[in-house]
Amino acid sequence: MPETSELVEEVLKIVKKAGFKADLILYPRENRSVDVVARLGDKALIIKVVNDASKLTRQEISDLKKARIAYNASTVIVAHEDRSEKMEDEVVYYKYGSIIITPGTLEQNLVKNEKLIVAYIRGNYILKINPEKFKKKLEETRISRGAIADALGISKKAVYMYERGEMYITLEKGLKLASLLGEDVFDEFDIFNESITEESPGEDLALKPRDEVERILYKIASNMRKTLVAFSRMPVDIVLKGRTCISIVKENVYEDLREKIENAGKLAEKINSKLILVKSPRDVLQLKDIEENPNMET
Repeated sequence: MPETSELVEEVLKIVKKAGFKADLILYPRENRSVDVVARLGDKALIIKVVNDASKLTRQEISDLKKARIAYNASTVIVAHEDRSEKMEDEVVYYKYGSIIITPGTLEQNLVKNEKLIVAYIRGNYILKINPEKFKKKLEETRISRGAIADALGISKKAVYMYERGEMYITLEKGLKLASLLGEDVFDEFDIFNESITEESPGEDLALKPRDEVERILYKIASNMRKTLVAFSRMPVDIVLKGRTCISIVKENVYEDLREKIENAGKLAEKINSKLILVKSPRDVLQLKDIEENPNMET
């Protein structure tokens, strides 16, 4: 198995090959939540790369979920295996409230534009039925719902749930259904737009204020009725989500500020976010100016 650094370079190469403008994020140096950030048109993609998905820390997983909300971006974890078990190509894994795919799957989807119709959720391989196509195929083939139920070994109620898009179908039963109605009755799993509902979107977006700067930031965000999102393992410390998305880097004497700002700049540029450096509570006042004048230089 390649080193994680080699896997990160492989992912960067794939994303660029697909036409994305992409950068490596190299801060913090260890256990960072983001490794690659990319943009193609209006699509922003944030990627965490790890050899074994089970090695992800809670902070990294939490930051990815929050980044998806704060930046309105797609977040993907790319890994070779999970709990030392090799992951399969052409399968979208749903775990830790995130989408996990292999480098091969990433290339198939982004570069070769191949659809991904199989997902792995809670120990099962499943497919997603398209209700409209399902109904149309029933009309075209004149196969009754009862016949579908008998062929798949399920109840008529389950068939109606498939028809309304209320239930996934297992891979085994999906193959039987495909032999009756064709493979085009299945929807693809879109790594950019797929909805993940295992956790509430409002989960602990912001940590409790850790210093005076954050206390003021929280108060301003509350007064402006904007969402404030705090990160643990990213070059950006806080994001203010409003009319203008503002990424905030706080100065800390214990950090390499130059390296932190450089990587925060890469992230903000690809995500189309304003970036400000906060050295003191007084600098927080920039937030109001940026919100009122989104085109101002920062």
